[in-house]
Amino acid sequence: MTLEGTNVDNLIKDNGLYSSGLMKHNRFHVNMSINTGIFNYTNNFIPVFAARVPGWDIATTKELGVGGNIKTFPMRKDWNQQLFVTFYMENQVENSMFDVMNKWCNAVVQPQGPQAYYKERVSGNQLEIVNGDNNNIKWIFYEVYPRVLYPIELKPVEDFAPMVFSVQFVYRAFDLEAKGQLIGTSSGPGGAIGT
Repeated sequence: MTLEGTNVDNLIKDNGLYSSGLMKHNRFHVNMSINTGIFNYTNNFIPVFAARVPGWDIATTKELGVGGNIKTFPMRKDWNQQLFVTFYMENQVENSMFDVMNKWCNAVVQPQGPQAYYKERVSGNQLEIVNGDNNNIKWIFYEVYPRVLYPIELKPVEDFAPMVFSVQFVYRAFDLEAKGQLIGTSSGPGGAIGT
C-alpha cells in the first residue's frame, strides 16, 4: 500500500493501515463524578494531556524440594496503585480543573485528625478513563480521591508546550472493561472480593 496522496483519516479508518491502533490518534478522555457531601462535581469527556493507569505483577512464592531443589510458583496477581492524570491548566482559575482539584482536596482532607467520615467524603467518588473511539477500553476507579498535586512547571513560550499540572489519585478498587465486558478487576463492583 502506497502512502502517496493518503491522508490520516484514510490510514486510521476501518481496515486502514493503522486501524489496529499503531500510530493512531490517541483519543481518550476522563469522566469524573465527585460526591463528598460538601463538594459535588460531575463532568464527562474531560480532555487530559496524559494519563497513567495501574499495571500489575504476579507475586511468586518459593517452594523447596518440589520437582528439584527450588521451584518458584506464581501465587497471585498484584495490582499496582498507580493512577496519575495530567490535566490542562487554564489561565482562568475559577471553575477550572485546577480549581476543582483544590476544592476536592479540601473536601477530603482531615485537619482535625482521623474522623469517621470516609463513607461521606470518599466512597461516592468515581473516576473513569476511557480510551478508544467507541469506549474500547475503560478503567473505572471507585472510592477515589486526589493524593498529590504535583508542582506546576511554567515553561517559556518558545517551547510551545501546553501548561499542565499532574495529580496522583488513590483509589480503593477499579474495574477494567473492554466494549462493556469486564476483563479485569481489583475487587471493584464488577468483581468478587479477593480476586
